[in-house]
Amino acid sequence: MSRIFHYTFKTFSSMKTGLVLLALLALFSAVGSSILPDRFYHHLLFNILIILLFFNLGLCTINRCLKLRKLLGAGKDLLSKVRQWGWLILHSGLMLILIGGMINSWAGQSGTVRLAEGEKAVIAEERNGEAVTLLLEAFEIELYDNNMPSQYLSRVSVFKGDQLEQQETIRVNYPLRYDGIKIYQQSYGSMVGVTLEAEGKVMNTAAVEGQLLNIPGSRWGVKVFKYVPDFDPSYGMESKSLQPNNPKIIYSIYQEEQLLGVGAAPFGERIEIDSNAALEFNGLKSYSVFKVKEDPGLPYAGAGGILFMLGVVLAELGIFRRTGDSSDRKTREE
Repeated sequence: MSRIFHYTFKTFSSMKTGLVLLALLALFSAVGSSILPDRFYHHLLFNILIILLFFNLGLCTINRCLKLRKLLGAGKDLLSKVRQWGWLILHSGLMLILIGGMINSWAGQSGTVRLAEGEKAVIAEERNGEAVTLLLEAFEIELYDNNMPSQYLSRVSVFKGDQLEQQETIRVNYPLRYDGIKIYQQSYGSMVGVTLEAEGKVMNTAAVEGQLLNIPGSRWGVKVFKYVPDFDPSYGMESKSLQPNNPKIIYSIYQEEQLLGVGAAPFGERIEIDSNAALEFNGLKSYSVFKVKEDPGLPYAGAGGILFMLGVVLAELGIFRRTGDSSDRKTREE
């Protein structure tokens, strides 16, 4: 029994096992981040791999401590002792990085929020039950002289409960930071106001580009395919410019999921589908898409990264001297 325990302990505390676990973790992260970018780190397998790697590094660090204790009592030169300290610091840095990863996995969050101008959404919950909400005040697009977009800007307000906490303009690569939460400008789009009419009943709604709306009380459906600010048939579905010189909505009509036709209509034009069904596009509202991230383990991972780099430098202090000694010895032998 003791032999089995000794073999298991020796295997699990070896660097080879750590490298295998690290490779599996890297593979799972690469696959998971492409399939489930916002949720893969909550997966059970991901957490099991992190915990196993954490204990493996812990045992390796203990072994390093025991080895360092022996070296300190032996007559080794100072450089060898510094290199051993470097390996110990390197291991400690890796453990801090893993601790940060585990904290992010269990307590962090990552998701997307889509807001139209004037809308708000809950982005976090405080421990006392108060909700942290994000309100989009306005969305703007800055243009170059050639009318190409240069920057996207969202003017937002952050509330905790009913109390205004922060007001800021979020731009691409310039996120808002509030109490450990980062809010990034991810993308944007347009939401089209639509009036649907069937069997004498009228319904006002809104749709994002690409959304299919079913007209109540009928077999008809309409897909708001795309908003084109400067429509020109020779450009197809692409806008001639970003200026609203000839704004139209490209749409398609369906009957029981069968495509019947595609058209382009301006705002305010009534579109008759049949004697009992009609629709009208009556407005446009911009919306902004935000990436919301909370990484409570980031300080631990950052400190671990610094220790890791320091450990690498200390562990490799004598590499050039060892290479030189080897060359000198070879020359003497010759």
